Amino acid sequence: MTEPQTAVGTRPPRRRTSRLSSPWFLRLMVVTFVAQFISSAIRPLITYESLAAGAGAMQVGFITAAFAVLALVAAIPLGKAVDRRGETGFLVVGGILVCAALLSLLAPSSLLLLGVCSAFLGLGHLVLVIASQTLIAKGSQPERRETRFAALTTMNAVSQIVAPAMTGLMVGEVASSHGELATHVPNSHLVVTIAVGMALIATLSAISLKRWPGALVRRTVPDAPPGRESFAAVLRLPAVPAAMLASLTVLTSIDLLGAYLPVYGQQHGISARTVGLLLAAEGVAAIVVRIWMLRLIARFTRRRLLVGTMTLAAISLAGVPLLGLLDRPEPALFAVMVLAGLGLGIGQPATMAWVAAQTPVNLRGTAVSIRLSGNRLGQILVPISAGTLAGGLGLAAAFWWPAVLLLISTGLVLRTPRDSEAGRTKLVPATSPASENEGCKLSD
Repeated sequence: MTEPQTAVGTRPPRRRTSRLSSPWFLRLMVVTFVAQFISSAIRPLITYESLAAGAGAMQVGFITAAFAVLALVAAIPLGKAVDRRGETGFLVVGGILVCAALLSLLAPSSLLLLGVCSAFLGLGHLVLVIASQTLIAKGSQPERRETRFAALTTMNAVSQIVAPAMTGLMVGEVASSHGELATHVPNSHLVVTIAVGMALIATLSAISLKRWPGALVRRTVPDAPPGRESFAAVLRLPAVPAAMLASLTVLTSIDLLGAYLPVYGQQHGISARTVGLLLAAEGVAAIVVRIWMLRLIARFTRRRLLVGTMTLAAISLAGVPLLGLLDRPEPALFAVMVLAGLGLGIGQPATMAWVAAQTPVNLRGTAVSIRLSGNRLGQILVPISAGTLAGGLGLAAAFWWPAVLLLISTGLVLRTPRDSEAGRTKLVPATSPASENEGCKLSD
């Protein structure tokens, strides 16, 4: 669908920075940055609170999976609702849901409350993700869309670096001796209070987009969403199932690192501060490899790059339990986290662009909904299965299981037909349909 020049302004940008200067986009950036920051900061805290409440590895897996339960049920209906009713109202709803979930953490912790909080935090995060992605896709001129998605990617990556480091630095030590569980998480209420303040700022920014949309009111009305038969049509497209499975396994591997690295740290006498820095190191490596992603895809093709990076991530995850045999595992863990970040950083943006390149324009919204639903299903089943395995076989299984899934996904990517690849140099220019989503890492 061709978009009018009045959608975001008529004057071409004179400087690179001016391409990002539309007031609605800057306000949206506040919302999306805060959403990812809160998710990255609070989920490790929920793990520590679960341990303090007496949870074992299996319970941690269930609480981690709760993040995706409501989101799985709501993903596709929410996508259709956003298409029908507009994005800005759902940004406000998402902000309110996140605020409510955070406030519940200020109450005395119990495993049930932590599970409910995790579920509503995941739902609020999903609402913000769907609404913000749709707003950028529909509210931007085609030549500005790639730059704005790239800016969104960078902000998300920065939040994934800073947020867990902040949580770790504030929490500090949660175990006084090797193998001892904490009965209280230091400064947890301070972390939650900071997150609530940021959530309020994001909600106010969303309200301003609703009340004063500016250039957004001049957009054309989107086409009606496709019918039910489009789901089967998307799944029958070449390479789409393999790309979606690869996206799912990469995302759940990142989730399990955030959930079980704190457990690993407590078992081996590693402070929460160090665990936060380890997760931040993984985030830094991920953003570094994303900077070079387009060049790497042009050099190796998307399929080969996915195979290489996912294999690297699998090896890195499998090596984490073995480092516990060292007297001082921290230096080696930092090296492994950097390798894991290099391996996991490519998966999300590359598979998103792969799905977009394989999908006709009129089915791309459906493909996004299916992809998000698949991710949420994986965020339920993989942590539960990892927690069950860790409860029976030991904590090492929580790292080896996602490594196995990554290798399985790698095998499926290898089996995709070569002529279905969409990762060659000809798809890199900003005017191509695939490049509109190329830079969009997204936490989903």
